[in-house]
Amino acid sequence: MSAYVFFKFRDINKYLFDSLVKGYLYFGHPDRLNDPFDCRVDIRRSAENAINQLSGGRKERLSNLVRINGYFDQLQKDTGNAGICSFSLELENSLLWSHYANEHRGICLTYDFPEDFLIDEANEITGLGPVEYGDSPLTDWFVENAPEKDGSDFKEFTLEVVKKVLTIKSTCWDYEKEVRIIRQKQSALDIPKEHLKQVCFGMNTPESDISLVRELVDNSGYKVEYCKIERSDSDFGLKTMEI
Repeated sequence: MSAYVFFKFRDINKYLFDSLVKGYLYFGHPDRLNDPFDCRVDIRRSAENAINQLSGGRKERLSNLVRINGYFDQLQKDTGNAGICSFSLELENSLLWSHYANEHRGICLTYDFPEDFLIDEANEITGLGPVEYGDSPLTDWFVENAPEKDGSDFKEFTLEVVKKVLTIKSTCWDYEKEVRIIRQKQSALDIPKEHLKQVCFGMNTPESDISLVRELVDNSGYKVEYCKIERSDSDFGLKTMEI
C-alpha cells in the first residue's frame, strides 16, 4: 500500500450501496458537517487576534490585509464553496465505530490512494491533509504565517488560509484522527475501484447486512479483503479479524 491509506466509516444504507455500485465518493458542503464550528471559524476575528500577538512588519502587513475591503468576507465565502470528504487514519477506534458507523453496525472502507490520483488536475483536488486540533489553531496559524515581507505571494497566502480553515477543529475532536481531501466544488468524484482495498464490518453488523454488502461488492468489480471488528484481550480494546 501507498502512504495514502485512509479509512471511511459508513452506515449501511441506500447511499452506501449507490456509491459502491457506481464507484464514487461524495464531497459535501462544509455546512453539512456535524460540528457547527467546523469550517466556519470567523477568519477576520482570528486574524485580528493574531495581530494583537504580533509586532513589527508582520503585524503591519497582516493589519493591511484586514483593512482590504471585502477580502476576509470573500475568504469566508470561498470556504463555503469547497467540497470535503473526511476519512480517519485509524480503524480500531471504538468511538469512530459508534459515531460514524451506526453504533458498530456499519462498515469501514479502506482506501489506498496513489499520489497520481490525488494530483490529477481532472479530479479538481485542491487540498489534502490531516486535521489540526487546538483551541485557536487559525489564530496560531496567522501568528506563524503572517507575511514576512512586502510583495509576498498574495494568491498563495489566500489559498493557504482557505485550506487551513477547512482542516482545523477543536481539541475535543482529536480522537477522530481525521484527514480530509478537499475539492473545488461539492459533487461526486469517481474513484477507480482498485483503490478500495478492504471492507471491514462492525462488531454488531448483522449477518444479513454482511452477506448483502459482500455480494454487492463482489458483483461490482472490486477485489477486496474482508474483515470484522472483534473484542481484543483488553477490557475495551478492538482488533480486526479476516473473514
